[in-house]
Amino acid sequence: MSQHNSHQKRPSLPFAILISMLIVSYASPLSATVNTDPIGIGIQFIQQGQLSHAKTQLATQTPPYQGEALFLAARIAEFEHRWNDAMSLYRRYLAQDPFSVHRLEARAAFALLRAYRNDPLLGDYLTLIQLRDKNPLSEMQQASLRLSTRSPLEALAIKGQLLVAHSLLEFAQQPQQALDHYLKVVAATKNMEADWYIQALFGAVFSALRDQKPEQAKQFANQLQTKLDSSWGSRNSLLARSWQQRLDAMAFMFNLQQQTRATPSDPFLWGVGARLLLDHPVGSGQNYAPVWETLSDNQLDVQSVTLWITQHSDWHWLRSDLLRGAHQHGYVPMINYWFFGDQISPSYVQANRQRYLDEVKKKLIPLLRDLPQAYLILEPEFNKQGIETWDGWDPLMLEVIALIRTHAPQIKVGLGLGDWDQPGSTPSYNSAKKSIEASDFVASMLMLSSYTERAHSAPDWSPWIRALRLGEQLQQRFNKPWMLAYLSIASQPNWQAQQANELDKLTFYLPMLRQLGLFALNWFSLTDEPNQTGWFSDAEQSFGLLDANYQAKTALTTYRSLTAQHTTNASTPKIEDFSVEKQQGNPLPHWQVNATMSHWSRWELSISQDSNTWTTRGAGDAFTLSWYGQMLPNWAETGTVTIQLKLNNKSVKQVTTSWIASSLPRMEINEQANLATWHTWQKLPWRSLEPSLLGRPNSGSLELVVTGLNTDQLNGLYIGFIDQHGFYQTLSASGYTYRNEAEIAIHVPLSDFKQNWGKFENGVPIWREEAVGNLAIVIQNTRQQPLAFRVKTMQLLLPKGQQ
Repeated sequence: MSQHNSHQKRPSLPFAILISMLIVSYASPLSATVNTDPIGIGIQFIQQGQLSHAKTQLATQTPPYQGEALFLAARIAEFEHRWNDAMSLYRRYLAQDPFSVHRLEARAAFALLRAYRNDPLLGDYLTLIQLRDKNPLSEMQQASLRLSTRSPLEALAIKGQLLVAHSLLEFAQQPQQALDHYLKVVAATKNMEADWYIQALFGAVFSALRDQKPEQAKQFANQLQTKLDSSWGSRNSLLARSWQQRLDAMAFMFNLQQQTRATPSDPFLWGVGARLLLDHPVGSGQNYAPVWETLSDNQLDVQSVTLWITQHSDWHWLRSDLLRGAHQHGYVPMINYWFFGDQISPSYVQANRQRYLDEVKKKLIPLLRDLPQAYLILEPEFNKQGIETWDGWDPLMLEVIALIRTHAPQIKVGLGLGDWDQPGSTPSYNSAKKSIEASDFVASMLMLSSYTERAHSAPDWSPWIRALRLGEQLQQRFNKPWMLAYLSIASQPNWQAQQANELDKLTFYLPMLRQLGLFALNWFSLTDEPNQTGWFSDAEQSFGLLDANYQAKTALTTYRSLTAQHTTNASTPKIEDFSVEKQQGNPLPHWQVNATMSHWSRWELSISQDSNTWTTRGAGDAFTLSWYGQMLPNWAETGTVTIQLKLNNKSVKQVTTSWIASSLPRMEINEQANLATWHTWQKLPWRSLEPSLLGRPNSGSLELVVTGLNTDQLNGLYIGFIDQHGFYQTLSASGYTYRNEAEIAIHVPLSDFKQNWGKFENGVPIWREEAVGNLAIVIQNTRQQPLAFRVKTMQLLLPKGQQ
């Protein structure tokens, strides 16, 4: 390849496609096939009461039905009051052990039909459920009133009143009205042998707590306890034991709500995920931009961004550049490492143990090793399918934690739990007790949709109560900082208002959650994902605060309000440790700067000498950085330099020390680059670069100084190397920049070029581990708009013996 400026030439089509594929693959580790399944569409129709449309979708399938078609057929039969057919279809569906959220609905529906299929009021009761699905609560109340007036002491009429009370509490957020309904049932059922009285008192407890009347809630709890201790409890011992477990499991809430604490000085960490590059519109595979551009456009001030990595992620495209870019833009990265995924089981882990450890050592650690800081969540939802009782899990997790601590000690690591433990059950995290104790934090999740919430009307199974219950258990057992690694609330079908409503409940619950150690909450995800599939079925596609066309949902306003309310008064953290370690030996003399703060902040570190300065930024409560003397307009010379640390824009530390400079040749370029989309500027360095240096720790750096670019333009600029056969590696420039008033330096550690070399041949990507021949430096514009800038200088910092 010619060493002359080639920015006037459009790159070959394969080269442009490869860059495009790089962005697509890196940005979409969770993407799957677009869901065009008519059965999924039919389930949404029946959820919204559109029977004829649902039947049209089912008609696309040929009986005998299988999988989700069985569930849809059962819902249709139920809608048409064909109780026996519905029971048979639900039974067949559940017998297939489906991996689907609809399994919860099928279990609840089957139990209801089995108990009441001969009850003439069953159709009326199911009408109440259908009204709740569509969310007209006033119609639901009127229908329930008619039913209870006609048959006041019948089981389904009472059950309908309890359903209305629960809906007022959870869907309408009207705790006083819910309390009134529950107390009417209490008065009407006190002497009944069934447990309606207990159910109603239990609902009254939660309604009074939500209405901020803890003393009244205690009175109701005491009445409930009296009932359990009475002869009723002796006659119904198994049922009484179950109720006792549920009552005991929520008792901590009384004291928790009454405790008064000053507002914590450390900020609560709000975040979004699960991609760092977003296409516009989502699912199009076009017009990619970093997630922080969308955050800025929507005035959403969060403290972290999340990246998901699964065993299906293509590691050719998982790189440190955007993780560094997150720091530069003020977000600490959080990585959900989900290797075993939903296939997890003791046998699966044993069969893939070595592959897992190899990936941690050879891929995950190099990805994280040079970041200033990050949070790593290991195996979200591990506590299922036999892992919760397997004694082989703790040793494996302890081994991984030790690897992270040894090779990337600045990374905070913790395990991620599923939140499905029932009150009184054996904790499903018992198989991980030692590894949780060894972790920096513990994480959990919370996911819900209209499908999960229609399967119950129990106030102690509402999402935030489950979170509180798990948080209390974790605090009592481990006393670790606790993170909600991902909160997911689907807006479809017909749940956009409830998505915002569930978020709004945090105004009440967050102070209690924080008392239990919750320090971070990450929303999954910022945008809807039309290509997303998973256990939540079609609801997987609507977890966003924005839809796929970037139109805001009501929940965005709620989330924005929460983030502003709980971050604006954060104090400047204290410096707990600050050190500058001079590394003067081979291969490259440099400084390692370490800082630990009392809590999270946005930080800025500057090193200056006379009129020359280097500045870098990031976010977190600690960082580790390496500095090799780079500054603008000139690199540091031997002599005194000043180091200054700012936290939240306030100077908190300044030290002066001596720097010993190396002799660093630089190359004057002074070439204008005018790049249309996908066009490149290429240049051979003034001396050859050994490709084997790339990807190795402390192996040197490449620096280009440019003028004429702004921050947004840098987000679409990629920099890297290309060999004589057209194989290349590039990285996003935005994570590697520092600047003065007129110039921008892009300073990329050679250690970050650790992927295989790739190119397209006949439309197919091919890869190899090593480059061939001389390497040229390449800059490419991936934005839709043309870029014009000047490349002033080039600097190639190499270890002694390579220069």
